[in-house]
Amino acid sequence: MQIAKQHSFRVQLVTLAAARLVLNTGLRVVYPYAPAIARGLGVSREEVYSLFTLRNAIGFFSPLFGPLSERYGRKAIIMAGVLVFAAGSLAVAFLPLYWVLGVMMLATGLSKVLFDPAMQAYIGDVVPYARRGKALAFTEYSWALALLIGAPLVGLAIQTWGWQSPLLWLGGLALLATLIITLVIPRGQVSASGRNSSRQMVQMLRNHSVVLYAGLYMALVLMANEMLFIVFGGWMEDSFQLSLTSLGIAAAVIGGAELVGETFAGWSVDRFGKRPVIIATGSANALCYLILPFTSATLLGALITLFFVFMTFESTGVGSIPLFTELLPEARAVVMSISISSMFVGRTFGTIVGPRVWEAGGIRVSGVVWAATMALAVLVLARKVHEAP
Repeated sequence: MQIAKQHSFRVQLVTLAAARLVLNTGLRVVYPYAPAIARGLGVSREEVYSLFTLRNAIGFFSPLFGPLSERYGRKAIIMAGVLVFAAGSLAVAFLPLYWVLGVMMLATGLSKVLFDPAMQAYIGDVVPYARRGKALAFTEYSWALALLIGAPLVGLAIQTWGWQSPLLWLGGLALLATLIITLVIPRGQVSASGRNSSRQMVQMLRNHSVVLYAGLYMALVLMANEMLFIVFGGWMEDSFQLSLTSLGIAAAVIGGAELVGETFAGWSVDRFGKRPVIIATGSANALCYLILPFTSATLLGALITLFFVFMTFESTGVGSIPLFTELLPEARAVVMSISISSMFVGRTFGTIVGPRVWEAGGIRVSGVVWAATMALAVLVLARKVHEAP
């Protein structure tokens, strides 16, 4: 489907990206501030990390939600995702308890498996494939800005008012985003496939193994990055004695790197082809993981290498999204939900394996494991993942 009104779609795109920024901020800031959250609740760091695993596990069920946007429309499921996030955030803001934080983590995970596939499928419906990389990369700015802008603000709020205070304004912003989505996103945008039953989805996976390989690739990419990011906050605090404000600035450096990576992906994948760009940036990302242990003796060296780690990672991940929207166009929302599920699977294994590898071998062994995981992901994509004819 071609874009009918360019100005109208730009407004829609900004609205979706802004709503996703709120969700991603809630998703991402818990990583660098896990030690502060643990201290605020009076629990161990490991107990907070276990909630990350619980949240990521909800992504296993993402394929069950994929057909919903085809049955009820993209707009309805996009709004449902934002409302679920708002409910979880406000619950912790007013009742700061460990088990309520667990409920919020589940709500955050559920909001992503509802919102992201529906949003990506909507863009896939209305933007031609030749221009889709740029549009999807714009929405991915919200991922980087969650650290670049959100992390320092959250750090300041935690230091001033307590660890649960940022969740109050995040919940309020989510409610505001829902209202704006109601006004600017049109109804009735569904994929050409209409309604897909669960049986049809299983049959589709049997007939199109490329979707399963794409899921394996995405799981490996996210697992490699999660194994690093899960130990990021503790590593920065223990090795460089960073304050909460400094930790927010360090996280913002990663956000800036991701912003550069997303911009590069949006510029390059439509010009040079999705697969060639992804293979090149994925290979570079594996190399960056490998050299990180040898450049992290000082804070400056660590931050410089981390910049390139997250820049190449983000280019790889963002470049994959438009490719995935064209693997099986007749079931676009289902494919994207499987992609989101694979991301959560990768993150789940990353949260489990990452801290254990770190404790057993430190950063040098961890760097080898991160690099090997990413290299395997690139190999899977290069051999098995191609667009539909």
